[in-house]
Amino acid sequence: MNNRILILLLLLVCNVHAQYVTTNSELTSAISAATAGTTITLKNQTWTNVQISINKNGNSANPITIKAETPGSVFFEGATNVKLGGSYIYFEGVVFQNPPASVSTGTPIMDFRASSTDCNNCKVTNIKIDAFNQGASQQTSVFKWILLRGSNNEVSYSSFLGKHGVGSIINDNRDSSNPNYHKIHHNYFANRTPQGTSAVNDNNDQDAIRIGNSSTSLSNSFTEVYDNYFYNFVGEIEVISNKSGSNKYYNNTFADYSGALTLRHGDNCEVYNNFFLANGHSFSGGVRVMGENHKIYNNYIEGTVAKYPNNSSTNGLAGINIHNGILNSALNGYYQVKNATIINNTFVNCDLGIRVGATFNSTQDQPPLNVVIGNNIMYQNTNRAIQVTTQLTGASSKYENNIKQNGTFDSFGSVTASGNSNVTSGLLASGTDIYNIVAGSVAIDYGAGSYAFLTKDILGGNREVAFDAGAEEYGAGGTIVPYKQSDVGVKVGFGASGTLSIGDNVKKPSNIKVYPVPTKDELIISSLNKNIGTIEIFDITGKLLMKKTNNSTLAKINVSTFSKGIYILKADDFKSRFVVE
Repeated sequence: MNNRILILLLLLVCNVHAQYVTTNSELTSAISAATAGTTITLKNQTWTNVQISINKNGNSANPITIKAETPGSVFFEGATNVKLGGSYIYFEGVVFQNPPASVSTGTPIMDFRASSTDCNNCKVTNIKIDAFNQGASQQTSVFKWILLRGSNNEVSYSSFLGKHGVGSIINDNRDSSNPNYHKIHHNYFANRTPQGTSAVNDNNDQDAIRIGNSSTSLSNSFTEVYDNYFYNFVGEIEVISNKSGSNKYYNNTFADYSGALTLRHGDNCEVYNNFFLANGHSFSGGVRVMGENHKIYNNYIEGTVAKYPNNSSTNGLAGINIHNGILNSALNGYYQVKNATIINNTFVNCDLGIRVGATFNSTQDQPPLNVVIGNNIMYQNTNRAIQVTTQLTGASSKYENNIKQNGTFDSFGSVTASGNSNVTSGLLASGTDIYNIVAGSVAIDYGAGSYAFLTKDILGGNREVAFDAGAEEYGAGGTIVPYKQSDVGVKVGFGASGTLSIGDNVKKPSNIKVYPVPTKDELIISSLNKNIGTIEIFDITGKLLMKKTNNSTLAKINVSTFSKGIYILKADDFKSRFVVE
């Protein structure tokens, strides 16, 4: 069969379920008729008062997709909301803006439930919600932007800008104890302002992300929150509020913000490889700790200030704040910290590095139990490197090989303590993005203990057998850096999605050849005058199937295991479709 005819037939097969809609009524009809594999494309225009409710089932190979014709050229305005129910529903490319003067606070902008059916294996990606606030009434009435439910869902590559008033931006309320396995990644959260004022305050429900609630907090969620960028975010004490178990928070950047990543309820969480760059903002911290069996490591925390804007102190914040618990605490109270491992974090110019035994009231009289605080670096602390309000308890508790340059260590009492040292110079030096370990620093090879999870440093370099103190391993060659404003729309946030769909534009320069097409076993990529670079292959839904680096002008890709169909090839400066027959 002629190759062109085969490609045309395959394109027709792949687009049998394609629907291009231009009005609200056409959209409603397309949703009603949707089946697995349907793609509904929204015309580039401003859509007013859109009410989407879809309760359908796609599958992993054939999801149901609702997407913008061109991401960033489809605008939802007015009284609009989206409800996703069923399975494998994808929603992408839409900008939400210009809300009505009053909206229903009980109805979020996006809800992973429709017709009482939760959405599972669903994805919201590459959207923007821009200052979609309802006005004065929102100061006291909760209005959430995205309400997560179900399991195995994803919110990614999206921007959430200018949230004001009460209500989380992304809230997984967890109304059951079933695990969730959600993924929240590569999003941009910026320019939140606190309820009723421009100054941070103690009112709740002003966080960016909340995973769970107190009533189901002792069950596991297994959610991962990673590679997100929080900038100019001022709401309450909790930027992220963890209220469930076995979640992971990693590779996130917090910059010019107030509040902290808070392990409020739940156990067995990990917080690692995050950059906290408060830059002297008042009421700022790194991590707040409550609950059991948490691991907090490889975090870089700089410029936190544990004071309100009026310069009064708070017991709620520090670089890392380890709270006291309440005996027989209610689910919404303060559970005792037990068996926490807090190691290899770096603190720079924080007024309080690590605070042990913080309390808000006299009922919090259960001190942290069996806590390891080791291999941490405190550099140029203006107040205390380690403040001990309440002594650690338990035979396994210890302070081990922590290093400070300036600041003070409080008395560790009778708790096991060894290798904790003070240096007067040479510990760190200012680098391009963070303060780094320098040649000759006492931190090199100063790490103590054995931790199976400590295999990488914050920059992505490998830890050595004789590992360093602090978040960074000297000379390990890691390349990860904090997110910056120049990364928005490129690496993180709306417009940064690395996925492609069959309708995306294809760019293939004349100096690039991809052959044979169609192919059965091997695809050859040839460049006339430059190395090909990183190669990625996606299926027609945008799912990444393969990624490899090629440092030559010729690449051969084995596609013998691929199913018949159309695929998308992307390299550093070109895109192309190809067919496997």
